[in-house]
Amino acid sequence: MDKKQPGISTIRVSARGEDFRVVQVSGNLFVCSKENGSCCCGWEEKGRLPVANSQWSDEWERRGIRNRLHLTFSGCLGPCVSGNNALLQIHGQSIWLFDLNDPSLIGAVFDYAEQMLAAGAIVSPPGELEAHIQERYLHPGHNAWRTFGQTMEPDGGDGLDRLDPVCLMDVDPDTAKHRVEYEGRTIVFCAPACKKQFLAAPESFLPVFAGG
Repeated sequence: MDKKQPGISTIRVSARGEDFRVVQVSGNLFVCSKENGSCCCGWEEKGRLPVANSQWSDEWERRGIRNRLHLTFSGCLGPCVSGNNALLQIHGQSIWLFDLNDPSLIGAVFDYAEQMLAAGAIVSPPGELEAHIQERYLHPGHNAWRTFGQTMEPDGGDGLDRLDPVCLMDVDPDTAKHRVEYEGRTIVFCAPACKKQFLAAPESFLPVFAGG
């Protein structure tokens, strides 16, 4: 599998009197997790598949999609009777997944997400997921798209060299304590753990920068 990541886009965000670069992503996968205080999901004694967070995070890391799809473990996503549950927010739409009680469905969820990332649009779910997706959320009754908060303009790629390629944190190159020279570039890291992970598999974390 080609582990290279596609071009990424960053925006400038001002917080606490400083400017930061934040990677824009296409979606977020929320997974209801016993390890994160869930009341039902993952509880074998309640008839659920006992899934560890690592089963999801390892698959997420293996696919090299962290700069396009974020992964978050959460408490209850409701309704508990249908767990194990997950919520995929992608391309502006929320997709509720339920009864994920077969280990093969973890890969199927990521396959579906990657299919939509590649298409740049919402597509029909694959056959193995059809019985695990329902329209849980009320529609507003119109197709208007409304944005909130400040309008964030892309920063033109000026901040890409400031990004830790592993965790995508904004790191000041002038003060970074952890760095490495790689193929003519200085790569900076927020912590030694990120540097170690990068050195183990550099090509897995170097995105093909937008416009680069």
